[in-house]
Amino acid sequence: MGNRIAIWLLRSRLHWLLSRSLMVLTYRGHHTGHRHELPLQYVDHGGRLIVWAGTPEAKTWWRNFTSPRDVELTLRGRTVLGRANIIGSDQRRALTLRAYFERYPRTAPSGKPSFRKARPQQESVIARAAKDATLLEILTE
Repeated sequence: MGNRIAIWLLRSRLHWLLSRSLMVLTYRGHHTGHRHELPLQYVDHGGRLIVWAGTPEAKTWWRNFTSPRDVELTLRGRTVLGRANIIGSDQRRALTLRAYFERYPRTAPSGKPSFRKARPQQESVIARAAKDATLLEILTE
């Protein structure tokens, strides 16, 4: 599905078709000041919204959040303001990535393991993945 179609749908009365897992992130570019909108998969984790920028070397949007920035979200059919920042510490990334893999197990590097129960091999998979993971944390107002 194209980004424009997903954004339209997430802002419509039919948002419920996608809004359990997708939101629209709206931000201004760090250097250009241009407005950008992206539909992104998210996890609601302890009052924080988490976005995993898979294959970050192929994407540039996340580089706008190396320092905290104000954002606007379309979340579950509502407009919400927030503050977004890339998670820096390996330990915090690992904890956050675990929550992401619990919500979306198919995104885990080891295939489709169950992340509902802690297992030593899962912890090592998560620790390795966290070293290279680019995770955006959004605190909403």
